[in-house]
Amino acid sequence: MEGDELRDKRIALGLTQAQLADILDVKPNTVARWERGLLAVPRTVELAMETIERIYKKSGKK
Repeated sequence: MEGDELRDKRIALGLTQAQLADILDVKPNTVARWERGLLAVPRTVELAMETIERIYKKSGKK
């Protein structure tokens, strides 16, 4: 997953960088660095995003 794809998914879920960071238990700066392409998005985050998307779609959150 590239940073721009992570950003698009986060925005589609209605999450801020800080909210996503809290869910993933990382610092908001880490999410920002992933999204800007300064750090590679770990595979574990990619898998976590799939789970987050399922949970948010199932619960109707946005």
